[in-house]
Amino acid sequence: IGGVGKTTLLKRINNFMEGLGYEIVIFMVVSENGSIEGIQKDMMIRLGMKVENTTYLQREGIIRRCLNDKKFVLLLDDIWKEWDLEEVGVPIHGNNKNYKIIFTTRSRSVCDQMQAKRIKIERLNSEEAWELFKTTVDETILNSTIEIKRIGEQVAQECGGLPLAL
Repeated sequence: IGGVGKTTLLKRINNFMEGLGYEIVIFMVVSENGSIEGIQKDMMIRLGMKVENTTYLQREGIIRRCLNDKKFVLLLDDIWKEWDLEEVGVPIHGNNKNYKIIFTTRSRSVCDQMQAKRIKIERLNSEEAWELFKTTVDETILNSTIEIKRIGEQVAQECGGLPLAL
């Protein structure tokens, strides 16, 4: 479901992983129109590499050499289809087992195709939605009149438990 908090969760994981001793942590948005070339170029930029005048195969080799034998985390947000990360240059079939790849998608089939462990993110229940709403609105304003509080509760209900809408 869109708006349930997948990107927010991935960003928090990104911040958490940076403190766990990983040598390289890369967060990228892939989106529906993503391409291998785009993923490669974004990765190279995040790795501090020069992208200009490189071919697909050169980029694949550069990324592979940079990540090989490194402890790294690759966070891919908004995946819409299966990606062969080896084609991108991510060394996932070698001897290096010191890596994590975490991605968000709306599709169960993408998880299955990429042989990923699925973690379903659910909508908030009514109480959780109201608590989130209250944390984003100044409590003085929220409690200024009964009418404002009632409208706030209605808004929280109408957002259907989606944190992005709240």
